[in-house]
Amino acid sequence: MKHIMSKHEYNGWTNYETWAVAIWLNSNQDSHHYWREQARICVEQAPRTDAVLRGKTTAQEAAKYFLAEQLKEEIAEGAPDVFQGAYSDLLKAALGMVNWDELADAYLQKAEETNAPFGPVIYSYRRAQAIEDGVLVDVSETAGEAGIKYPTALTAAVWQKYVVVPEGVEAQDERGRLWDILWMLRCAIVKDERTETSRLDFRLLVRNDNRRPQEVTLKAVCGPGDDAEPVITVMLPDED
Repeated sequence: MKHIMSKHEYNGWTNYETWAVAIWLNSNQDSHHYWREQARICVEQAPRTDAVLRGKTTAQEAAKYFLAEQLKEEIAEGAPDVFQGAYSDLLKAALGMVNWDELADAYLQKAEETNAPFGPVIYSYRRAQAIEDGVLVDVSETAGEAGIKYPTALTAAVWQKYVVVPEGVEAQDERGRLWDILWMLRCAIVKDERTETSRLDFRLLVRNDNRRPQEVTLKAVCGPGDDAEPVITVMLPDED
């Protein structure tokens, strides 16, 4: 199963580095709310900037520029100096690959969505938005093939750790690794179908190297979706 959009290189984003920063920002409620608020402030202030008043740029472009610069300054230039030598160079190189304009665009779009007549929503993060942002990966089609009738998604952490094939690992592919997760979930559901619970832990074997597979535990949570319909989310045991 390929999760790469035609106009982008990694999960709908320019590259892995940009996607990773987007996931990090959106996986934390405080961070997500903070940057949506900064986007709103940039939208409000942009029309009053000198460049816009002189007609050198549009308010939209000014807002994107200021937000992208703020993202870069606070995240890249403000990164703690916890590494030395090659590790420090690699971190700086990775942050240098991030498309800050694309991240700014994403938050500006959210700011526009929440600019309602009765004021902005303080915090509302729908499942559809989480899938669009890459926080969740929709695997409902494959889940249906495995016999799971509810819409199903994996967290980005599960996808990255147990679906994406680690570099150098032989005789593995994403489609097969995803099928293993969903089939074992389906088996666990069938086994415990008489138990009324919203959480189900299940185990499977995963090979992330060229040695023997290792047993891992995942949890599936069934809850209401955006329209109160039952949906399933597969997470790491320590994820909420």
